[in-house]
Amino acid sequence: MNRIFILFSLLVFLVSTGISSASAEDTPLNVEEFKQLYNKLLAGKTLETKTKQGGLIIRKEWKFGSPMDVGAGEFEIPVTSVITKTKDGTLDERIIIEILDRVNNLGGSAIVSEEVRKTTVESAGQEPLSTRELEFNGLFRVAKNVKGGFDIYNFGLIPSGLVEGENMKLAGMMVSNSCFSEDGVTKCVSTIRDYNLGDYKPLVGYTLAEPAGGDVVETAVEAKQ
Repeated sequence: MNRIFILFSLLVFLVSTGISSASAEDTPLNVEEFKQLYNKLLAGKTLETKTKQGGLIIRKEWKFGSPMDVGAGEFEIPVTSVITKTKDGTLDERIIIEILDRVNNLGGSAIVSEEVRKTTVESAGQEPLSTRELEFNGLFRVAKNVKGGFDIYNFGLIPSGLVEGENMKLAGMMVSNSCFSEDGVTKCVSTIRDYNLGDYKPLVGYTLAEPAGGDVVETAVEAKQ
């Protein structure tokens, strides 16, 4: 799934979609405020998770670059996501995803536009495969949270598919990322929730039904240098 944890791999909009965040203040951040928090929490750092699935050890790393000014107070952030799968200490697969987050000012609020720039897949015993096809990964809104960090929420539904037996149907995915410092260590909690979709009306969109299954929640922790 290319819906990586992003900066970041998002509040007002959650009220209507049913997603809530216990840490949310529902106070939007402007570009400069977001930049200050990003520099404090993420710039130059690597966050990681490690899980075990079906005999594979899966390590996910998110490497956050320093903001690059593009004028008018706006900036870009390079992010690299590395997913490494090993079995019995041997590499099974490594996926490297290069991401660019553009942070723009929209009506005084910081808006993040995310784009996947390059994906490389390294599999055991095979030559690495790379693609530079650009993929737009969504627009995100930034808000303060009560833990002194920031939350990022997607503006609208991201198309996803739900498998029910032998059938697949269209669903809508919502994503939230909450980053903060705890005991001097940066943590980012990513939550993904799929929704069943009801009727569609032009200029209104889909009617959201109940969530489909449970939330996928992942906590990335700052790696020790």
